[in-house]
Amino acid sequence: MKRLGLPLFIVASVLAGCLASLSPATAQSVAVLNGVAMAGKQRMLSQRVLKAYAQLSLNVVPDKATVILASSLDELKSSNASLRAVAKDSNLAALQTQSTLIDKLAAVTAMPPSDSTMQQASQLSEALLGNAETVTQGFIKSGAEAPAAMVNLAAMQRMLSQRAASAYLVYQTGAKSPEVKARALKATADFKSAISAFDEAKTEFPQVADRIEMARIQMVFFEHALSNIDHPTTGQFTTIATTSERILGEMDSMTSEMVKQLGARNTPTIALAKKK
Repeated sequence: MKRLGLPLFIVASVLAGCLASLSPATAQSVAVLNGVAMAGKQRMLSQRVLKAYAQLSLNVVPDKATVILASSLDELKSSNASLRAVAKDSNLAALQTQSTLIDKLAAVTAMPPSDSTMQQASQLSEALLGNAETVTQGFIKSGAEAPAAMVNLAAMQRMLSQRAASAYLVYQTGAKSPEVKARALKATADFKSAISAFDEAKTEFPQVADRIEMARIQMVFFEHALSNIDHPTTGQFTTIATTSERILGEMDSMTSEMVKQLGARNTPTIALAKKK
């Protein structure tokens, strides 16, 4: 996870620093926070597309997987267009690369799943994940203050929920490589480490406490299925698919709540700037 931003062993200290740094003087514009959240969401969508495609290969709740695949690709494309409209020149090249990768991923996942297309989809989703991290960091640098870092950490949880599930399901399609298995296990461990770090935010953001606990409950079911990764039952495929969606919902709500609250704190600063 180091290439995706902060190594998770220092997440707790970074989050504590973020909380200590919050003040109107350091608050960022709502546009920057929304940009970080939206760019960060591209990371999650890169993994969600792959998860849905693997579900289709395994015939795991295929009706829902078809909808998730289509909606995730649509959101990738629309979010890319929205980000390009507000990005600084330094981020436009990465966003153009992102657009190309999205089109390639859409083309591959439009084909019936096979060992070959699954491998292509996996490679493209990884490339898209790395690109989305580059874009996200570009938006953070446009403000470079504590609130954007907090939003990024919350947004990364969305991606980890999908990365763990997509790797698990890809592993079950026949791509039983040690690398894919390790990816599933590491993403799960990283998620648990980061969600524990967010306990520090409960006082500052009491609305996220329930989200964190609900995610933890779902993670119990997720980990139970994951523990049987080499000898799973069909029912465990469904558990991974459905619990990852529930965890995603909680983390998406948590990210949105943080953006909303941090943006509200910035309102006096924006109003003062306009008067000047």
